[in-house]
Amino acid sequence: MRIATIVLTAVLSGAAPLWAADTPQFDIAGTYGFMRDTDRGENFPAGWAIAAAGNINSWAAVVAEVGGGYATCSSCERGPFASQTFRGQNLHLRVHTYMAGPRVASHASHLLMPFAQVLFGGAHMSGGTEFDGALNTGFSYQPGAGMDVRVGPRIAVRIQGDYRVIRTTGRNNNQSRVLTGVVYNFGSL
Repeated sequence: MRIATIVLTAVLSGAAPLWAADTPQFDIAGTYGFMRDTDRGENFPAGWAIAAAGNINSWAAVVAEVGGGYATCSSCERGPFASQTFRGQNLHLRVHTYMAGPRVASHASHLLMPFAQVLFGGAHMSGGTEFDGALNTGFSYQPGAGMDVRVGPRIAVRIQGDYRVIRTTGRNNNQSRVLTGVVYNFGSL
């Protein structure tokens, strides 16, 4: 673990070779996501995210992301968003997020671009049960990391992992997510 951290730090700090590929001005990604809500004990097998990033320089960018995760509630267990009293019959859970934040990345390799980011924003959960006396929209933050693998001059495949915390009414709701999708790069710095 310590060696992996040192290698990732070296790559992201620019210690990689200077034969870097062109850094795009802007990129947009569309991804499929699988999410696990550890507090509710639910998997969200159907998810998506659309992210846009504007590069400030060869290693820093600003990212905006919207996404959603969907599941059919199998046990409708109480989570931090609800009290013991459940109402309603809608067994379809939905989590939508809208977030933005900084990203650091290495464009040192023509084929691989590792990145790390921290996004901040909001999350809204609905369906499943009606949330009795609790807010279902809250502040969230989401650290994550990933890798873009270039498959064409402007096209890359993204693999990404995130850990999300949604904060409402003094409680945290913890979720982890894995994404894969396609990235299109525009322009060059």
